[in-house]
Amino acid sequence: MFLAISMFAKPLPAQEVSRNCGAPAPVCAWMQKVVGIKTPNMIASGTMIAPNFILTNRHVVEDHAVITVRTASGDIKSARPIPHDVPVDLVILRLEGIAKKLSLEELISKELTPDLATGTAQILHVVAFDKGRSQTLAYNPSSYANFPNLGANPRARIHSDAEALPGNSGGAVVDEAGRLVGILAAGGGDMSEIIPIFYLSALLKSSRDEAGIDHAEAFFAQGKAIRDCADLLYDAGPIMRNPSVDLVQALEAACLASENKMLFDQAGQKFGQWWMFAKSKTFLRKSLGLDPDSPNSLMSLAVTYHLNREMEKSKPLLARYLDINPQNSQALRLALQVAGVSKDKKFAERVLRLMAVHNPAAMPMAQGFIDKAFAPE
Repeated sequence: MFLAISMFAKPLPAQEVSRNCGAPAPVCAWMQKVVGIKTPNMIASGTMIAPNFILTNRHVVEDHAVITVRTASGDIKSARPIPHDVPVDLVILRLEGIAKKLSLEELISKELTPDLATGTAQILHVVAFDKGRSQTLAYNPSSYANFPNLGANPRARIHSDAEALPGNSGGAVVDEAGRLVGILAAGGGDMSEIIPIFYLSALLKSSRDEAGIDHAEAFFAQGKAIRDCADLLYDAGPIMRNPSVDLVQALEAACLASENKMLFDQAGQKFGQWWMFAKSKTFLRKSLGLDPDSPNSLMSLAVTYHLNREMEKSKPLLARYLDINPQNSQALRLALQVAGVSKDKKFAERVLRLMAVHNPAAMPMAQGFIDKAFAPE
């Protein structure tokens, strides 16, 4: 679906943006470095990492050779992606009409900390282009952030409850001191997925040839698979049951070829909705193979196992999920059902303790369910 360029409304003056930011000054400073991005399929965000160079998501760019950018000052410009061969959902865009020169030294500034592979900051802010308001916003901060062990899982992400909306992909995620921690990959709901800025060094090395001749063919082929998968998922949205064989085959092929974690999750969820549990498990396991502590993937696979009556397999996934996000009411309810059906009293007691803290209103019904489940026969 093509979104008109008129959605890039005139930005607020810098002074008014600063007054309306509502975050610490080092966070608000990033509002002048975040741009709006428009492709024929979406409006999203990008983060200026140096003059004329923008970092955003691969799934935003897809296979489009030219991207429209609205800068913080309101200028509308064109940018081109620099093809690379790094297996990460990031890409650097170069604004057109500038000298064709790119080096690691030019791009890494004092605000960027690509060595921040294992972070500890718990308060993170998403700064992104809000397509509903047609302006850049700094959203409400997180209360926690889980940083991955990139040595063990090099494609894992940061997971946080930092506020973000669908369409904020490509926005900057910064700590209270204004250090760039990562780039938002997915937001909305109660959890955000953030690609660590650690990956930038490898991306820069692969992108030194601005023409990207060595990587262009494979890069754009994968981009087409990303676009095809996203389009097919959109078309499949209203179909609740009995999809056509052609749709199932096309969706499976495109989403597998996309090599994109977010699309793996969405395809797995859709196949689960269609009760095609083998395909659902394939995609969700691939997603967890990339990011073993992804709350969205853990919950989705647990639901698939639950629907397929594989309660014992869903239990460790729910246990891991509750380690990360114990206040999620859906996870607590599902875990309680699994504990009762599998007759796991220790797990049931753990879930009840968490419910007492995070969802006390549900305790009478939950306790009643467990008492009945463990009553002598």
